[in-house]
Amino acid sequence: MKLSRERFVVFRAHVREAFALAARSLWANKMRSLLTVLGVFIGVTTVVGLISLIAGLRTYVTSAFAAAGTDTFFVTRMNVMTTNWEDWYEGLKRPDITVEDAAAIAASCPSVDYTAPRNVAIKEVSFREKKVKGVIVIGTTEEFQQMQGLKIRRGRFITNAEVDHSRQVCGLGYEVADKLFGAGSGLGERVKIGGHAFTVVGDAYPMGSVFGQSRDNTVIVPITAFEKMFGTRGIAHGVMVIARPRSPELEGQAVDEVTNLMRRRHRLGPEEENDFEIITQAAMVKAFDALTAALFVVIVAVGSISLLVGGVGIMNIMLVSVTERTREIGVRKAVGARRADILMQFLIEAVVLSAGGGVLGVAGGTALAYIVGAATPVPASLSAGAVALGVIFSTAVGVFFGLYPARRAARLEPIAALRYE
Repeated sequence: MKLSRERFVVFRAHVREAFALAARSLWANKMRSLLTVLGVFIGVTTVVGLISLIAGLRTYVTSAFAAAGTDTFFVTRMNVMTTNWEDWYEGLKRPDITVEDAAAIAASCPSVDYTAPRNVAIKEVSFREKKVKGVIVIGTTEEFQQMQGLKIRRGRFITNAEVDHSRQVCGLGYEVADKLFGAGSGLGERVKIGGHAFTVVGDAYPMGSVFGQSRDNTVIVPITAFEKMFGTRGIAHGVMVIARPRSPELEGQAVDEVTNLMRRRHRLGPEEENDFEIITQAAMVKAFDALTAALFVVIVAVGSISLLVGGVGIMNIMLVSVTERTREIGVRKAVGARRADILMQFLIEAVVLSAGGGVLGVAGGTALAYIVGAATPVPASLSAGAVALGVIFSTAVGVFFGLYPARRAARLEPIAALRYE
């Protein structure tokens, strides 16, 4: 036990001496050391910063989907998440989803609690001389308020009685109400939406934005009045039905019931594929995860290239350092330094360079994530895994690329090293 303790004390002294010599050497060549660290710094900053941004983006996307209710799903004419032009073109040939489909789902699917058809158009909204361009006009029903969590500031929401009679009434989003009426109330006033007169029955509290799109730059009207004034297609190729199951546990059953009902309504045979899409929020999150998984691979590849370049730079500088300090190595060996001592000295020097670049890279990546978080709606989300990955990779680079120069230094013969000029 005593012998082992003595060995540990000696080993600790050697390590401390190696660190001191490495620090002295790096400080003596500050500019060269800084430039060597740069490659590792760039690689780790890239990995840590972008992985943290992806984590923040996932949080943002999940919260954005939750704005419609975490257990809602959508019945649409085509898959709005497709990136394939052929699939998109084929989707245009499908029959429209209709208001009647939404009513049938509500009446015939026992696992569904609420349904709300929705159609969208972009129109100019005006009141006397004031105009607001690019307003999102949503045609829907009374249930939309409950499903979207809209909070009424003044007045009320549209009613199903107004939907049944195609009343030209509307509710204003916070931003539209503010631009048209300021601090005053627009209740009872008649505004023009796309040139058609509608009576204001209420306005909403601020809702914020989703994916950079303001939820307050909106006007909500009965969907029957919407179709009467603006047609059935809108800008989303027809109606989308938003459905909410009676409980999250019944989502799968609700989806099955809606699928069977829509197939019957579209008169599809057993062998025919669906001519509609049912999109759950889990499917949207899964699609996003698939996208970010591919992006993660690209980020790691780019970061690895930067780390490789940094590692080559470390090896190059260490080889130069070994050549410059050949006489020093000879003197150390002449006074009793072992090969292991020389190996440890130069290996620690390489690891300090790379690990230093890794630590600075973690700080740079963190700063990058928080700067983007401050400038955009995407929240900064520092990933502990990304930090660990950056530090481990940078240290591994130092060991891998520093080992050859360190072994070369350790193998120098004392006499040859002392004679070196």
